[in-house]
Amino acid sequence: MIVRIYSAFLAALLLLSPCTKSEAAESSGLDARPGWIDPGWRRAVARHTITFDETGLSNEVFEFEIKALDEKGAEAIAQQSFQYNSYFDELSSTELATLKADGSVIAVDERVIRDQPASTDSSSPYCDEVRNRIIAFPHVAPGDSIRGRLVYKAKQARFPGEFARVWSEPASQPPELLEVIVDGPASRPLRIALRNVEHSEERGNDRIVHRVRFRQDTPRPGQIDDETLSYAARFEVSTFADYAAFATALNARNAPMARPDEKITRLSREIVGEATGSRAKVERIYNWVARNIRYVGIGLEDGGWTSQPASAVLASRYGDCKAHATLFKALLAAQGIEANLVAVNAGARYTLTEVATPNFDHAIAYVPEIDQYLDPTASLFAFGSLPPELAGKPILNVDKGAMGRIPLIEAARFVLAAETNYVLDRDGKREAQSILSGTGIGAQLGRVFAQGLDDTDRRMTARTLIEQAGLAGSGDYTYPNPRELTDEFAITSTFRITKPVGLDRPTRVRMLPLTDPRRSLLRLAVRQSNGRPFACRPMEYREAASLTIPDNVFFYEKPAPIDYSQTFEGRTGYGSVRGRIEVHGTIDLDGKIIRSKAVLRLTLDAPVCPAEFAAIIEKGFDKLDEFKYAPIGLTPKGAFSVVEVSADYTEGANAYLAHDFERAMERLKPLAEIGNARAQAHVGAMYRDGSGTKRDAGEAVKWFRLAAEQGDPYSQEQLAYLQEEGPAQVRDVKQAADWYAKAAEQGKAYSQMRLAAMYRDGRGVPQDLAAAFDLFSRAAEQGNSYAQTSLGLLHIKGQGVPQDLAKGISLLRVAAEQNDSSAQYNLGWAYESGTGVPKDAQQAIQWYTKAYDRGNEQAGAHLYELTRGGGSFWGSLFGRLGLARW
Repeated sequence: MIVRIYSAFLAALLLLSPCTKSEAAESSGLDARPGWIDPGWRRAVARHTITFDETGLSNEVFEFEIKALDEKGAEAIAQQSFQYNSYFDELSSTELATLKADGSVIAVDERVIRDQPASTDSSSPYCDEVRNRIIAFPHVAPGDSIRGRLVYKAKQARFPGEFARVWSEPASQPPELLEVIVDGPASRPLRIALRNVEHSEERGNDRIVHRVRFRQDTPRPGQIDDETLSYAARFEVSTFADYAAFATALNARNAPMARPDEKITRLSREIVGEATGSRAKVERIYNWVARNIRYVGIGLEDGGWTSQPASAVLASRYGDCKAHATLFKALLAAQGIEANLVAVNAGARYTLTEVATPNFDHAIAYVPEIDQYLDPTASLFAFGSLPPELAGKPILNVDKGAMGRIPLIEAARFVLAAETNYVLDRDGKREAQSILSGTGIGAQLGRVFAQGLDDTDRRMTARTLIEQAGLAGSGDYTYPNPRELTDEFAITSTFRITKPVGLDRPTRVRMLPLTDPRRSLLRLAVRQSNGRPFACRPMEYREAASLTIPDNVFFYEKPAPIDYSQTFEGRTGYGSVRGRIEVHGTIDLDGKIIRSKAVLRLTLDAPVCPAEFAAIIEKGFDKLDEFKYAPIGLTPKGAFSVVEVSADYTEGANAYLAHDFERAMERLKPLAEIGNARAQAHVGAMYRDGSGTKRDAGEAVKWFRLAAEQGDPYSQEQLAYLQEEGPAQVRDVKQAADWYAKAAEQGKAYSQMRLAAMYRDGRGVPQDLAAAFDLFSRAAEQGNSYAQTSLGLLHIKGQGVPQDLAKGISLLRVAAEQNDSSAQYNLGWAYESGTGVPKDAQQAIQWYTKAYDRGNEQAGAHLYELTRGGGSFWGSLFGRLGLARW
C-alpha cells in the first residue's frame, strides 16, 4: 500500500507527504507552467485488455505504439519504463521494436531489457517486490515510432475473490485515443465509475465485457490532482460492494497485527508512566512512536497492504506508515484505548468516487475517544498536528469500515511569530536578538530549520546571513532539542553587526537589521503556484520588534500604520472556495525606543485554492513587507516631529516600479515638495529618465540635490553622476567629487569606485593614488568588479601601493569571473606577456575571447594577432568557422 517517505528540507518548507505510493505512470508528467507544453510525441496505439476470473486472478495485455514528432519527443520515448509487482505478476514483453520512418524495423536487443527495484531512495528506503522494467529502443529519430506488447499474468490475486482497478488520463495528456477492455465473469459484476469516457457493455456466455475509450482532443495545462477534476477522464471498476467491504478485507489483514503482546504491554506502561486521562496517555505514546520508530518501508508479499506485526516493528524499531500506525494502535490497546487504522491519500488527491478501489497510499491513526487524527510517521509533528497535505482529504476508517474526511487546518494550528529586539550603540554598531517561534505546523517548520542548523556550523550560518545583507559581524542560534515533540518551538538568534551605521548625519535603518534576499519563510510556508490551483494553507503570522537608539540620536521618520484586508471567492474542480487575508500593523514611539507590532492572518474554507487566489494572497504579503521593512529615519539633530511614511508614498513607489510613471509622479511629487527625501529621489529619477514627464537634467539635479542634502545616499550618487557625466549645463566635476564622497562615506560601492577613479586620474580632485587605492579597496570588498580590476592594476603597476603582481592577478581573476571585460582583457594580456603569471598563449586566447565576446575591441585585436598564423589549434578552428578576420 505504502511505498516511501520523503525527508523534509528547509528550502521546501512545505513538508511533502511522509508516505507516498510510486505508481506506474502511463502518461506524461504535468507541466510546471500554466501553458500546455507539447511533449513532442503521440501514442498511435494504447490498448489495455484485461480478463479476470472469480478468484480475482487477472491477465492484462498492454499494446502500444508511440510516434516521435521531433527531437524532444524522440529523446523522450527512446527509453520506456513499466512498473509491476513481481510478487503478484509475471511480466513478459514482446514485439518490441523501433519502426523507422522509411518502413524498416529494428528489434529491441534483449540485453537492454532489464528490471530494477522501483524504490532506490537510500534516505527513506522501501523494501518491496515492485520492479521497473527498463526498455531501451534503438535508433529513435523524429518521425520514428516505437511499439511493444506487455503481458501481465497474475500469479495470485491482490484481494482473493475481488478485482479493482483504476485508469485515468490527465487533462494535460497529448491528443490520443486510449482503449480499455475489461472482461469478467457475470457472477462477479463490476461496479463502475465513469468520467468523460465512452463506455459500452456486452453480455454473453456468462461474461460481461466493458469497452472504454479515452478520447483526448484538446489538452489543458497541468493542474493539481488533474486526474480527478471534472474535465479529466477516469474509469474505475471494482467487485467490492462498497468501501466498507474493501475496509473489511484490509482489516482482516491488519487488525491481528495490532494485538499487544507482553513486551508491548510492558512498554506501554513505561511510556504512560503516571499520566492520567486518555489524552495525556495518547500524547505520550504518540510522541514515543514518532521519535523512536524510524522509517523503513516494508511492502513485501502483499503489495504493501498489510503491516508488520506490532511486535516485529518494536523489535526492529523501524517500519513504514502502516507499521507506525499499527504499533501506535497496539500500545494504546494495552491501555484500553481504542485507535483505528485509517487509509488516506498523501498526494494531491481530494476526491473519491463511490466505487471502492485502492485509492490510498498512506496510513495514519484515529483515536475516537479524543476525536483526533494522528500521523506517527511524521516524526517532526507534535501531538495534535497533522502534515498540512492531509487536511481536507477523504479517508477510509479500516476498523470501522466507514468513510470520513480529515478536518481542514485552522489558522490557529499554523502560527509563526517573530520577536526582535534591536539596539543601536553610540558607535553605530548594532546588536539584535530575534526569537522565531511557531505553534502546530509552525513548530514543525522550526524543528526542520533547527535540524538543518544541527548539520551546519551555526556561527558560520549566521555570518553568511549577515554578509548576504551586505553587512559584517557575527551571530549564533540557540534552540531546544528539535526531536522533542512539543506544540510550540522557538529558535533564538543573536547578532552583533560590526559594520557601523553613520550616525553623524541623517540616515535610515530598518526595524529588522537583516534582510535575507531569498523568499521569506513566511511566503514559502503558504506556497502559491504558478498559474495553477494550489493547496490552501490557512495560517497566522505575528511580529513584534523594537529598536533602541543612543541618546545623541533622534527619530525623524517612521512607517505609517497598516490596516489591510481582502475577501475573495472562487472555484476549483472540488467546488467553491472562500478566503480572507488581513494585515494589521502599528508602530509607536517611547522616547528612544520605537516598537512595532504586525499580524497577518489567512483563512480559507477549502483545501485547494484556484490559481487566481495566489496574486491576492501575495498582495497581502507585500503589504506586510512594506510595513515591516520600511525604514526608520534617524538624525543627530533633534527633530520637531516624526514623519510617517504614508500610503501615498507606497502607492507612488509601487507605481514607479510598475512603470506607471504618470501615477507615480502624481503621488510622489506632492510628497517631494513637502520634503520627503525618498519621494524627491523618485521625482529626480523620473526627470532624469524622462519617465512620466519631459526629460530635464536641471530638474533632476534640483530634486536629487534636495534629497542628497538630507543624506539620501542614492540621491547623492545620482546627483554626482549627473554632474560628472551629464549634459554640459549641469556638469560640475568638482561638485560631483564632493557628492561621490558623501555617498561613499555611506558605503555606496559605486560612489567609492567613481571617486577612486577621479583621484587616480586627477579629475575634479588633485591626483592622489593613495586615496584612489583606499577607495578602490572599499568598493572591491563589496564586489564591485570595476573596482577590483582597477585595484588589481594599481598592484601590478605599483601605483599608490608597492608592486604586488600576485595580488594584482588575483584581483583581476576575481573581476574576470564576474564577466568584467576589462579584467578579462587585462588577464589575457598578463598571460600573453607573462606578467605575474607564466606565459600561456592558450590562457591568453581564452581570456581575450571572453573579453571580446563582451565587446572589448582591444581584446579582439590581440586575439587576431595570436590566432592569425593558422598553425595553432585556435587559429585552425577560427579559420574553419570563418572567424580568422575581424
